[in-house]
Amino acid sequence: MVSMLIVVVILGILVVIVVSHPQSATPTSGSSAGSTTTVPQTIAQAVPPAQLSACEADFTSVTTAISAYEAVNAAPPAPGTAWATSTSNSGPFLQSWPSDAPNFSISWDGTQLSVIPQKGVASHGSYGTSLPATGCFAP
Repeated sequence: MVSMLIVVVILGILVVIVVSHPQSATPTSGSSAGSTTTVPQTIAQAVPPAQLSACEADFTSVTTAISAYEAVNAAPPAPGTAWATSTSNSGPFLQSWPSDAPNFSISWDGTQLSVIPQKGVASHGSYGTSLPATGCFAP
């Protein structure tokens, strides 16, 4: 059970890393010699890629832990973070709650997982959106 949870978390992290890296821009065939092509910066690019990947990976890890808790206990976990690292109710489901990020925090209210950025708009039920910038994408 625990090994399957670990595999799911690792696969989730890999998917987040692959999906979060933008494709590089290539010049168009109609560009003239000596000209440069600039790609406009989007809101999502304002967040450092490592920070965005860490936020998405943390969200995925907690989501996986919530799913595992519900599968084992036939009910969602209580609000807060204690359920995740406790040995009760067939736990622990996480080694530690992700809390070392300087620019965001993740909270569980008993029904919904939220990403709360230090600045910007929180996302509820997802790791956020790039337009408008919410959750992990908030600068």
